[in-house]
Amino acid sequence: MHYFLRFMLCLVGLSLVTSFTQAETRHIHLIKVFDNENHDYVIREGCRSIGFGIDQEVHLLAANLGILSVIEYDLSGPNFTLKRLDEVLNYDMSYQERDIVIFAYVGHGFRDPGASSPYPNLYFRSYQESVNFGEIQERILEKNPSLLLNIVVACNVTITDQSVPPPYQSINTPPEVVTLPKAGRYGTIYQGLFADEPGVAKTINLFSAERENYTFISNDGGIFFNEILYTLQEVLGGAPYNSWSEICATISNRTVTRSAHKGMQQQPLCEYSVRLSPITVPASRSRSLFEPSACELAARELRKDQREQLHNLRRQHRESMRDARSGNQSKADRRLLAQEQRVQYENRKLRHEKEYQRHLQQCQ
Repeated sequence: MHYFLRFMLCLVGLSLVTSFTQAETRHIHLIKVFDNENHDYVIREGCRSIGFGIDQEVHLLAANLGILSVIEYDLSGPNFTLKRLDEVLNYDMSYQERDIVIFAYVGHGFRDPGASSPYPNLYFRSYQESVNFGEIQERILEKNPSLLLNIVVACNVTITDQSVPPPYQSINTPPEVVTLPKAGRYGTIYQGLFADEPGVAKTINLFSAERENYTFISNDGGIFFNEILYTLQEVLGGAPYNSWSEICATISNRTVTRSAHKGMQQQPLCEYSVRLSPITVPASRSRSLFEPSACELAARELRKDQREQLHNLRRQHRESMRDARSGNQSKADRRLLAQEQRVQYENRKLRHEKEYQRHLQQCQ
């Protein structure tokens, strides 16, 4: 009996070591920007349902890619402000290069008269506290992530009267019951979609409304968002999707069809693009979503220097791990090295955060 228990413990230990060494070095950054204190009950419930669905999808994503670190930025409730979003993009996301970034927004959206951008302005409880999504996307892509997945549930119609909030279309009917495919049977296609391709930043935009279209939201998050969940579950279940473009087309077509069955006209905006980064170019001056003070600008420069330090540290860690593998070091030694690297990285981040907070105190 003792030999059997010892044998089982060895198997468990070996499994843990193997899973640790196969884990990805990328992080997942999840930015949840939800107007969950809106006066409308359906929007509040929609935020709750969408938040739950995204959490489940991120959990599946991390498990299937072997990613150990998921960093969440909660911009709901009192944090649903443009200034807080600016702080997250400038300071809190200390490192993004080659990571996966998921940006999710649920709230009001609108267009300015004559606007050329296909994307809506995101509305943070006032027209003065609004920003076009294109600016947010550009800010994130400047960090060179491996993949940026944007999910925006908002209207995209032109507004000329700014004395009232942007309109919205809410429905409060029982959600349709959809049988999801069994997930986790085949992971090859799913892993390929989210794979890190050096020199390439992949962007997937899943917007509930094309320009001059409304979004219909319901307690369960609405038809569009549920089609995102359904299609990603199909991919994870082994459905033969060949590309993100095909996935986007499927989500869009199903949303239009199901909306028409309910007598609604809903046209999503789904697109996939890549940005090549064959060479390193000097970074431009960081932009802001609002006008910062001189002290805040200095804090931003400090945070930029800290990001560069973390960038160099993680590059050194990757090189050390490659050297360990090429030198045929044992799995136990590589596991110890990975643990040491994580402690070093977290200590560096903690020191940076203390330095940054001391600087911010001078701005108050």
